[in-house]
Amino acid sequence: MIEFCIIGDEFNPQEITNKLSIEPTEYYLKGSRSSYNIERKETCWSISTGYIDTLYIGELFDILLEKLIDVKEMIVELKKSLRLECKFFVVINIVQDNKPAIYLNKKIIEFADFVDAEIDFDLYIL
Repeated sequence: MIEFCIIGDEFNPQEITNKLSIEPTEYYLKGSRSSYNIERKETCWSISTGYIDTLYIGELFDILLEKLIDVKEMIVELKKSLRLECKFFVVINIVQDNKPAIYLNKKIIEFADFVDAEIDFDLYIL
């Protein structure tokens, strides 16, 4: 699963939805409670691939970048005007010793650089 998050202290997630013309997979507000009853420290708007059975994370990045590539300038504009950050969260579940190919092609790197996004990898061996 890969999730692209736009994170900030306090902002209206609907503004992100309206400007990008993309419906989020999830959003939450600073101070709200997670499903684990933990208070959220920031506001977040995100889109996700959901969990997809593949050995190539590049396929998942392609799904997200297809939605985001045409609005990358607007993402940068929103980041500047609302003091936001962007992050990719990559969650890899390794099942039955099937090791995934963890490869970031130029398209992924260039997009992440353009919007100044961090990329976080979480590996779980099941």
